[in-house]
Amino acid sequence: METILIVEDDDSLREVIKTVLQTSGFHVESASSVKSALDCLALHPAQCVLSDFKLSDGDGMELLSQTRKLYPNIPFILMTAFGSVAIAVEAMKRGATDYIPKPFEPASLAPMLRDVMRHNRIVDRGIAERSKHRLGFFTRAPACEKILDQARHVAPFDSSVLILGESGTGKEVLARYIHDHSERRDKPFIAINCAAIPADLLESEFFGHEAGAFTGATQARVGVLELASAGTIFLDEVGEMPPLLQVKLLRALQEHEIRHLGGLKQIRVHPRIIAATNRDLEEAMTTGAMRDDFYYRLAVITFTLPPLRERRDDILPLAHRCIKHFSAMLGKEGVTLDPVAEDMLMSYAWPGNVRELENVIERAMLMCELEIKPEHLGIHVRLDIAAIQDSIRSLPEITSLAIKKSESEAIERALHMTGGNKSRAADLLGVSYKTLLIKIKDYGVVFNDVRSELVDEDSSGSR
Repeated sequence: METILIVEDDDSLREVIKTVLQTSGFHVESASSVKSALDCLALHPAQCVLSDFKLSDGDGMELLSQTRKLYPNIPFILMTAFGSVAIAVEAMKRGATDYIPKPFEPASLAPMLRDVMRHNRIVDRGIAERSKHRLGFFTRAPACEKILDQARHVAPFDSSVLILGESGTGKEVLARYIHDHSERRDKPFIAINCAAIPADLLESEFFGHEAGAFTGATQARVGVLELASAGTIFLDEVGEMPPLLQVKLLRALQEHEIRHLGGLKQIRVHPRIIAATNRDLEEAMTTGAMRDDFYYRLAVITFTLPPLRERRDDILPLAHRCIKHFSAMLGKEGVTLDPVAEDMLMSYAWPGNVRELENVIERAMLMCELEIKPEHLGIHVRLDIAAIQDSIRSLPEITSLAIKKSESEAIERALHMTGGNKSRAADLLGVSYKTLLIKIKDYGVVFNDVRSELVDEDSSGSR
């Protein structure tokens, strides 16, 4: 069980966060000051530190500096007041793993912390062997087996690869699979989430900087292009990369040369690039968010991973694989799946795809004794009862109706959250704008909001 250290001088907020994280399966230690936090870390090693900026005897920056000296590999997340972008950027420059602005929803912390600890949400600077995904890419679906076969075929070559698919389908896992089957397998595999790092930090992260290159740059730092020169760089959410940085990165990849920020020396680099996104890049090129030349440099080879709802033969085998994995981690042997729980897994739409399935099974393993029951899963499947009672319908038809109902409800919620803005709703759901329009039409989704007509009118000019 991972240990989280919460450092917050507001007693009530600290207890709220502690309770939420404990309910989510974490072991939580807490402190209210820099000194008590360091004392706690010495006694109770933590897998992540979540600290407020303002503390009773200093601030989060001081704690960050001390933590980095004593425990350089512990992820450190800084909580900042809403709008304190400068503080967040400064923290990232000093080695913070991530930041979260206040106010925030405490329930959103658990997924974020797991993302940081397991998927190295910002930058994973570890070598490939240490950073391999815990379960690897597993499938029995013919479409995915074909992708794996093609991936093994292209792995020995240094050509750039672009992986498309919804969030949670396993894009980073496939990237690691390609790396592990290449000649670079013993070299660094570095993953960068282009959407999670502030734009003004990305350039420094890629190219590195010299001491004094900018405020807060107290020492030289090697960029990932140099660090992974003989290895692989995985650009996750590449569709969110600023166009100006696309130009600079494209030039570096074409010329195989970089220069540190604030430096004069030209450095030769030759990393392999694997990129991934859940965005519609053709639409992004139309709007100017993605440069054509950068896209074609990345998309030498393209793979599109299907969502889990389209590879239903994988659901139960993946679930049992997760159970076996977490059994070893938690020391729970012989755990089984209740038949009704299996039916729920098969009927659920899995909007979060394989990643959501892993999280659901992990939660269930923590909650159950020797059998995972429906109440341990924490998912809600809303089936069409009339369809189930109709003996004429087959099980595949019933499953199809359940998926349609779940997707319709998800689309309605997304439209409600975005005030009817279909483009933003598509981003929220992890599908292309065109796909969302098709589903709205096919499912007959109706969203009655007076703002939606204005939103559509405003959006129409850009499409």
